[in-house]
Amino acid sequence: MTRTSFAAASKAYLDAMRPYLSEGTLVRKARNLRTIARDLKASSPPSQVKEREIEGLLLAWRARDLDTATQAKYLVDLDGFLAWHGNAAITNLRKNKHVRLPRPMSKPVRVLDAADLERLRVAADSIEGWPGDVARFLVAFLPATGLRRKEVRLAKLKDLELDRGRILVSHPKGEGAWAAPDYGPVPVFVRPAIEEFLLARRAYLDGAESEWLVPYRRVSGEIGPWSDAVFGWLKGELAQRSGVVFSLKTFRATFAQDAKDRGAPIEAVSRALRHASTHTTEAYYARIRADDAFREIERAFARPVLRVE
Repeated sequence: MTRTSFAAASKAYLDAMRPYLSEGTLVRKARNLRTIARDLKASSPPSQVKEREIEGLLLAWRARDLDTATQAKYLVDLDGFLAWHGNAAITNLRKNKHVRLPRPMSKPVRVLDAADLERLRVAADSIEGWPGDVARFLVAFLPATGLRRKEVRLAKLKDLELDRGRILVSHPKGEGAWAAPDYGPVPVFVRPAIEEFLLARRAYLDGAESEWLVPYRRVSGEIGPWSDAVFGWLKGELAQRSGVVFSLKTFRATFAQDAKDRGAPIEAVSRALRHASTHTTEAYYARIRADDAFREIERAFARPVLRVE
C-alpha cells in the first residue's frame, strides 16, 4: 500500500463520513489515518489488509512504546476505515478470544493546580492587546465553567446570563447529532473577571456591533468569532510563556475536579458538564481523590458496628 493509494482511500472514506461527523472529528481521524499509513507499511489496498499486517502494526507500536489508550483509538479509526472498504480484519480479530487487542485504560484525571493557574494568569498578563484580554478571560472563565473550546469560541453575547448565573451553550459537542443547546454554570466568583472582559470587549469593538461573546476583527474589517486555529495559537502562547503543559480541555477537567473536591455531588458536576450520565464524568473528569477515599475508609472502620441480636 503506497502512501498515495492510502491517502486517496482515506480521503474517499472521510468524504463519505462528512455528513455524519463533525469537522473536528474528521480532522482527528485524518491525522490518525496518516499516522497509521506511516506505520502500517502494507503493500495491499485497504480492502485486502490481512491480520498479519495488523499484527505487525501492533508490534511496531509496542516497540515505540506507544500509549495503550492511543493504540486503542488508532485501532478504532483503522477498523472503521477498513470496514468501509469491505475489510473486516480488525472486527474478526476482536471476535477471537485468544487475541487481546489494546484497550483504553483508566488514567488519573489531568487537572491544573493553583500554582499552574497562577502561572497561566501571569502569562496572560504578559500578552498585549486584545489577545491578552481574551487570554485573561479564558484562564479565568474556563476553569470556572467547564465549557469546551468550541463552546466558548462560538458563544454569543446573548447566551451569557450573569443575573441567573448561567450561560447557554448554543454550540455543544455533538450538535445536530446527539446534543442540543443547554445551560452551563457561571459561578459568582468569576463574574468580576467576566465584567472586566466585557469592558475590554467594548473598547475592542470601538462602537461596532458583534453577536459573538469573543469577537475577532479580520484584516478585511469583518467581525466574526475566533477561528479554532487562532484559539490554538493563543493556547500555545500561554503554554510557552507559562511553562505549563496543558490543553484547553484541561480547564474542563480542572473545573470538574475542583467542584468535586469542594464537596459538590458527582451528579451536580455531571449536570454542569452536560453529561448524559455520571459514568463519563467519573471516567475522564472528576473522581474522589485517593487521599479522600482513604480517609472515608478510615472513618468507616473507626465507627463501631452495631449488631442487632
